[in-house]
Amino acid sequence: MRTRKITCSKTILMEARMKISVKNICGKNTVTREDGEQVKKLVRDAWQNESKIIIDFSNILVASVSFFDEAFGKLAFDHTKEKLQEKLSFENIEEYDRALLNDILMSRYHQKELGQNGPSRQ
Repeated sequence: MRTRKITCSKTILMEARMKISVKNICGKNTVTREDGEQVKKLVRDAWQNESKIIIDFSNILVASVSFFDEAFGKLAFDHTKEKLQEKLSFENIEEYDRALLNDILMSRYHQKELGQNGPSRQ
């Protein structure tokens, strides 16, 4: 009688994650579109290679529509709401900033639904 050895292998899926510290990237400069562009560039560069992008707002209050819209709002033109929720995670964000960010994203999604993707998207 022959005995056959069967080996089971487990596949461990490792989640590729990137953490972006807004304070380390921008310092106290979180007001202008140019400031937001720094964060947006990092997010876009990581988009294909990372399964999760964590944006850390520790020890910082942004309170700027221009910054949030440039860094994250314009992503709504390129990605679905579900994909953004799956891909991006916002940590240590002040309640006021979270409400402002949500308003900006909802406004951009509404604009997208109406086919008004801004001057650079016509």
